[in-house]
Amino acid sequence: MATQDKNSSSPSPSPSLKPNSFPQLRAGLTIGMNLLLLLIGSGTMYGYNALRPVLVQDGAYAELCPVGKYACKDQKLSLNLAETLSFVISDIAYLPCGLFMDMLGMRVVSWFLFVLYAVGFGLMTAASELKIGVLYLSSLLFLGGVPSSAYMLGLGSAKMLWDHRYTHWVSAGVSLCYEVSPMFMYLIQLAVPRYVSFSAIMIAFGVVTSFFCICMGFTHMTLEEARNIDKTHGQMQSKEDSKEVWAHLTHPRYILQAIFLVVVNTKNQFYVATFADQIEYFSTKEEARLSNKLFDIGFFLSPIFATPFVIVFLGRFRNRYDKVFMLLWIMTMCHGLLNTFGKESLSCQLLAMVVFFVLKPLKWAAAAEFLHQPPYSLSMYGRLFGIVSVLCGVGSACIFPLTAMAYRYWNGSFFIPNLILTAVEGGVVIFPIYLYLEHKQKNRDHFREDYVPLNGDIIQTLAHSKTGEKSQLLSAMKQSMDADDQGQTGTCPPPDTCRSNDYEVESDFAAYQQSSEQRHHPMFINKPYRHSWDA
Repeated sequence: MATQDKNSSSPSPSPSLKPNSFPQLRAGLTIGMNLLLLLIGSGTMYGYNALRPVLVQDGAYAELCPVGKYACKDQKLSLNLAETLSFVISDIAYLPCGLFMDMLGMRVVSWFLFVLYAVGFGLMTAASELKIGVLYLSSLLFLGGVPSSAYMLGLGSAKMLWDHRYTHWVSAGVSLCYEVSPMFMYLIQLAVPRYVSFSAIMIAFGVVTSFFCICMGFTHMTLEEARNIDKTHGQMQSKEDSKEVWAHLTHPRYILQAIFLVVVNTKNQFYVATFADQIEYFSTKEEARLSNKLFDIGFFLSPIFATPFVIVFLGRFRNRYDKVFMLLWIMTMCHGLLNTFGKESLSCQLLAMVVFFVLKPLKWAAAAEFLHQPPYSLSMYGRLFGIVSVLCGVGSACIFPLTAMAYRYWNGSFFIPNLILTAVEGGVVIFPIYLYLEHKQKNRDHFREDYVPLNGDIIQTLAHSKTGEKSQLLSAMKQSMDADDQGQTGTCPPPDTCRSNDYEVESDFAAYQQSSEQRHHPMFINKPYRHSWDA
């Protein structure tokens, strides 16, 4: 039959590779260790606000202060410089980590991550014992590359499930661990020096994270296994891999996604960085204190409650990312409008916080899942996601100029900066619209390719025939189709045009009567289609 011939020409899985044949125990252990590694070992970066008082108390850059005095201006500036440089490294590290994943495999990235953890926590331990400022700086620089590398490794491990329909579970879990990891730095703040010394807890962190990295160095996917997964899903890697990646990078689909994430992420980071300043401008001290406390609690606890929604939502619409990103855009605009025009209302700010706490984990999980789906393959995932992440880091560079303008030109009011960012966010609706048009075009293409023509005269005859004549005509068509399926010659109603497939004529005719789309296109009969990657 025609349909079978068309499907047989599509890429087929390798005989030795079957979906779900990847050792599931090994996959589960690797994914679990990756999530624990991200949860335990990534907080030094995004929990730095909680870690900084511990570093001051431990004597980091204490030599810059007068004898017997702590938290002096020079000490704070030096720690701020170390924090800034580590954030820059964290943003930049996404791209080389993605290149290592694609070119060398995830096991190599696991060993690279082991070096970062071992050296970073080792230097921090030495700095705590020797009280040398440059060692504190060096350790924070090494640990700065940890969150992005562990995050990329976690997203890549999702394909160990082999079935791309369930990768959103891992993507959502990675986002959850990434968001919750700073809580460990607050636990350190409570434990040091009351229950344990700072150097001892750094040794413990170094041992645990190094152990997970070493284990993943043996259990994670090799480069060959990653390529075999692409073959299993019909995504063969060509010899001109760099040209394929470049074709994706220059395609409007990828460019619009990058612009969407850069704009949304910049507004989100601006909101986090200036939240306390914005609240203090309009609120009383008591309202500002309450808002800041609620924000701190919600920032770390909200991913736990938002993740189930993220998993269900991404699973429900895994084939309709136009709807996923449209919801993201709607949430972004709601948050931006509430934050911009409802600043004087505590209720509006609380509602804006709730929207933000759901938006934050959904944004990164959706971005990760979008690049897990065809036409993108695992062999190019690291580079595609790494470039988007680096661009998001570059976009955050506008936070400081906008903050400076708020204080210099608008007397500490953030209304104009928020208005500018919200207006820019309104323009990125073009991305979900593009995905919607792409989806509609794909449906039209499948309609043309997968619908088998049936003579229009027969349809019209059926539509205007009496009941008895209609039954005779349908019976003759059935006999002809059955004979054709058996390789025999059957008798077709004039003008002697029949269709050979497995579908009943009555259902086709009923579909014609009920569907307005088929009513406008009577020469086609609806047949279910399958994506080429599901073949």
